[in-house]
Amino acid sequence: MKTKTTAIPRDTTQIPKPGANPAAALIHDTLEHYSLTQVAAAAAMKISPALLSDVIRQRKGVSPALALRFEACFGVPADFLVRLQSAHDFQKAYHAKGPAIRKQVKRYLTHGRSPS
Repeated sequence: MKTKTTAIPRDTTQIPKPGANPAAALIHDTLEHYSLTQVAAAAAMKISPALLSDVIRQRKGVSPALALRFEACFGVPADFLVRLQSAHDFQKAYHAKGPAIRKQVKRYLTHGRSPS
């Protein structure tokens, strides 16, 4: 039994252009809420202050390992941080690389049928 698959059209106005990384902003706001320095928070999470600084300044993303450490330290669910990071990464890729990829890649499925 074949399953009918259809492409889901995307309206580029529905995929927001990425702004600030919401996962990094949440980490920054949490540290601010507790009046913690980045150095103190990094020490509590057993990571380097440089890594935490890079995440907050959006030079690096929030890894699952960092999200788990942040959850253990501050109670913010790691899966929530990872989903925020993933959504931000997708938005960046969609707008930065999506147009070129759509030009390069030939669509295989068209309205549930492979091209003939």
